[in-house]
Amino acid sequence: MIQKGHAMATPARGPSVKTPDKKRIASLDGIRGVCAMIVVTTHVAFSTFVLPSSAGPPTEGIWSILWAGQVGAIGPFFIMSGLFLYRPFARATLAGTPQPKLGIYFVRRASRLLPAFWVLCAFSLIVLNLSSITGVWDVLRPFLLMHIYDFHWYAGLDVAWTVPAETQFYVALPIIAWVMHRLARGVADPARKARRMLIPLGLLVVVQLGWALYINSSFGPWPPQFFYPFGVSGLFAIGMAIAVWSVLTEMSPDKAPKFFGWATKRPNLFWLAALVPYVINCAQPFSIPGTADWLSPEAAVIRSALMLIFSFLVMVPLVVPGASSRLMEVSLGNWPLRFLGRISYGLYLWHFAVMYLVFQSGSIFGETVPVQALLGKFGFWELLIPTVVGTIVIATISYYVLERPILKLTDRLGKGKTAPNVATSEAGKPAPEFTSSGAGRP
Repeated sequence: MIQKGHAMATPARGPSVKTPDKKRIASLDGIRGVCAMIVVTTHVAFSTFVLPSSAGPPTEGIWSILWAGQVGAIGPFFIMSGLFLYRPFARATLAGTPQPKLGIYFVRRASRLLPAFWVLCAFSLIVLNLSSITGVWDVLRPFLLMHIYDFHWYAGLDVAWTVPAETQFYVALPIIAWVMHRLARGVADPARKARRMLIPLGLLVVVQLGWALYINSSFGPWPPQFFYPFGVSGLFAIGMAIAVWSVLTEMSPDKAPKFFGWATKRPNLFWLAALVPYVINCAQPFSIPGTADWLSPEAAVIRSALMLIFSFLVMVPLVVPGASSRLMEVSLGNWPLRFLGRISYGLYLWHFAVMYLVFQSGSIFGETVPVQALLGKFGFWELLIPTVVGTIVIATISYYVLERPILKLTDRLGKGKTAPNVATSEAGKPAPEFTSSGAGRP
């Protein structure tokens, strides 16, 4: 999800050697940092009426409209997960390399996602929710990732729905990869194989759009079903599709999709194009600009589609080999954003818990009040500054004390037992590869 660990294979005599593509790693860390901070500031904006409900006009005028227009900062995270985690499976199907070992895969995924989340669960239960615990299931529910299915609200875990969603994708990915492998079996031409592999991914995009239509037309505002992973399945699928195309390009450069060439020649145009779905969403078709309310079915489908398009356009020039630009290197590769990218999982996990502490809402203060009842208690900057500072401190401790040591330990699994995971292009040169212990999640 969040950390460094992507590497590129480089030509070498004898055994293949992996050396870091430092500029690419920096840009990926940077986009993680940007997206994580957008998530944090958006929730602060909602909590301070900068993003109000439709009960009143946008409190900050154009700023509310621009803020409401952001079409999902979590989108790039899901695309990165799909890309980096599926890539070894795609290479196995297209290039005939060994299939990833599922035992090692699952251990690495669980060790990346769960320990930091479990620490947050323990903190939230003891500090913020202790007075509301009535039985053992109230304690076990979040640790077992069941809090979005047997729905129960826990202060501090307000945005933790993505952890079950990500976990279920980790479980489903080998199954989806198996289906894609079966569809491509018996086909010799890599391009035809790739086209067959894309069929299930197209269906996952349709599932995301259909799910947005279903829940926004069949339920009242903010039902538990809103948090199910179907609502982001298309984002995962886009990442997996990019993995297919990138492996195909490694094997047969002349069969690369056209947009790979466009991204290499004019990478900044993709970011410029990403402004289009953003501006459209600022207008919030079939909804009220500058607000953050439950959407009509039409508005929900449009917003979901805009999220897919926006996230795709943002990520393509960052992951297509050779597609980086000076603008991207400078804007994303600077030290502050790279640092925020490394600790972005902690930023994502902890910012709501810190907000409750700033609000002085929780068992430690005598009573736990939902954030919806605390809206407007603080001004934007009054809430943002302590939330950001406190969250960065906790996320830094989490990364260096817990997350990174566990990542280093699990990254040793399987080393020296498998052949190097390097594809060879038609030119006979080792092809660029990214691997990820952190994958795409915040």
